[in-house]
Amino acid sequence: MSVNVRPSKRVTEEPKKEEVKLSENATKLLESISKVDTAEKLFSLEDRIAMEMTHDQIFREFKEDYQFINKVLEEYLEGKKIDTSSIAKIARLRRNTRLCHYATAQMRKEVAERMEIVDAKLLQLQNVTSEVQHIQKEIDRCLDFSAGDEGLELIPVEQFYSEAPTSLSRADETMGNEHEQYLVRLKYEDDQRRDLLSTLNELEGRRNVLQSDIRGKEVRLQGLKPKLEDLAKVAEPVFDIVGAKFKDLTIDGEQQKLSLTLPAPLAVAHIHANAYKEIHDDKLFDVRIVGNNETTKQSKDDAETKRRRKDDETTQEKINELASKIMDVHPMSLEFNIECSNDLKITLSIQYLTELKVLTAKWNVHADSKIKKSVLFSDESLMSDLFDDDSGDKCPNKVGDLKIEHLKLNFNSSLNKTGKPYKFIQELCGSEGETDGIAVIEHIRKIIKAHCEDETFIASIPSSLSERIAKSGSADRFPYKIEAVDGNNKKITAYISVPSDYPRHAALFGIDASQDSSSETVKEIEERLNNEAFYVDNVNSIREQLNLLLKHIDLS
Repeated sequence: MSVNVRPSKRVTEEPKKEEVKLSENATKLLESISKVDTAEKLFSLEDRIAMEMTHDQIFREFKEDYQFINKVLEEYLEGKKIDTSSIAKIARLRRNTRLCHYATAQMRKEVAERMEIVDAKLLQLQNVTSEVQHIQKEIDRCLDFSAGDEGLELIPVEQFYSEAPTSLSRADETMGNEHEQYLVRLKYEDDQRRDLLSTLNELEGRRNVLQSDIRGKEVRLQGLKPKLEDLAKVAEPVFDIVGAKFKDLTIDGEQQKLSLTLPAPLAVAHIHANAYKEIHDDKLFDVRIVGNNETTKQSKDDAETKRRRKDDETTQEKINELASKIMDVHPMSLEFNIECSNDLKITLSIQYLTELKVLTAKWNVHADSKIKKSVLFSDESLMSDLFDDDSGDKCPNKVGDLKIEHLKLNFNSSLNKTGKPYKFIQELCGSEGETDGIAVIEHIRKIIKAHCEDETFIASIPSSLSERIAKSGSADRFPYKIEAVDGNNKKITAYISVPSDYPRHAALFGIDASQDSSSETVKEIEERLNNEAFYVDNVNSIREQLNLLLKHIDLS
């Protein structure tokens, strides 16, 4: 019996797919996300998620997924089933890895952008720092700028306001303003230096004229030398007749050069001494010049420096300085060595006082002289009262005598330094204007001749003119009056008295100034104008006096 067995279909039950249940938050998140149907939207969504998630969040999720997968693998190895949620964890792990790399790349990009901004800011900072340093250097240069007035020695403020004109000083405006005050003081200093410069130019012009005159006289003197030599040869028989010895003395070159720089009185004395020695051939008499040209030049330079220096001394200090200068001795002098009988040796030194313009003599009896202890030959009494009324206690120059009397000085106080100004020394050196007997006789003849001519002229005057002259008032001086006004309307009146024998005697000036002027300043200007030592026998003296008056028209 056959049995037909029909294979039956094996029915296997398919496991039902487990539904993934989403949490409420996940459901809301999915609902809030728009449909992602393109790759661009997916990438854009992941970019936004990557930018919103921080590295800490990604790290926490990554750690959580890693621990879960590690646990699942351990269970799988033990034979347990793997839940499908593990695949989601693996997918999220991979996604977090990608997001981490992307976020890191974005952060690097942001860091690079910020680094560029920092570099730009740093460059700007360097530029600004360099500019600040440059500006600081300019500021320092401005602060260190020198106007060149730091070394100027300005007069004190009180002296400035007392001497400067009111139009320049403006005391009401500058007294409280230090800057304006300094400016007007500089202006006053500049004006004073300009005046000094004009005076210097004028004096240099006079010096040039004098130098040209001196050169002309030197040329004439050089022309006189051969004539004098011829005259000396012609006079030799006369010397033989009178018994005088003539010997041509030659002065060494150094002494010859020094003789050219001697002051005029010392030069006259030097010529007289050499002439005496040449004529009489006196071997017991010797003369030499002491000092040198460099000393003279140095003293002139020192005097010029002191004169130019702007000092702020008081009146008493100026008087003391004048008192110390009035006895100044010229650096060059003459020294006479005289040998007398009885082994008496005397050294006589003649000096020239530059301020008083007189000659002084001092002497010394050598220690080896046997009669040095005698009262008559002592250093104190050797030359006293050699001539009548010539003790040497008073200055022969009237102007110098007034200066010494005003300063209450005398020659006894500086006897060792200067000596005494004996009158016979002035006569020997020609500074006193004395002449010998022949010149006196010639002068008397000249005066008598002039008187005769005057008598002849008076006799020739018509009687009508004589009566008119007799009735009119006569005077030996002619008065004049000058009024001047400066730019500040400051008026000054000068009364001038010109002598009839001008320029033998200088004109006299009297100044009438306003009440606000300083009486001491007016007095000093009058004394300077009436100082005969500067203007006697000078045909241009009145012009020089008027120029001096114009320079001090503001009484400064």
